[in-house]
Amino acid sequence: MVIKSLTITEDAYDVLKRLKYADESFSEVILRIGSKDSFILDKYFGILKEKDPEEWIKEIKKERAKADQEVILNQKKLRGIK
Repeated sequence: MVIKSLTITEDAYDVLKRLKYADESFSEVILRIGSKDSFILDKYFGILKEKDPEEWIKEIKKERAKADQEVILNQKKLRGIK
C-alpha cells in the first residue's frame, strides 16, 4: 500500500474528524464519503420532471398567498383587531 501525505486546512480536518467513526481511519472516511453510493441526492435527481413546472409555480404561489393571509390574520389577533 502506498502512503501519501496531504496538507489540509484546520477547517477541513475538523470536518473529517466530525465525519469519522470511532474505529475508522481518515482514509476510510475519505473513501466512504467519496464513494458513488454516498451521494444521497443523486437518487433524487430528475424526480421533479414528472410534474409540469407551471403547476409547481401555481401551487407555490397559492401556498404563499395562504401563508401570507395567515400571517396577516395572526398579526391582527396580536393587535386585538378583528
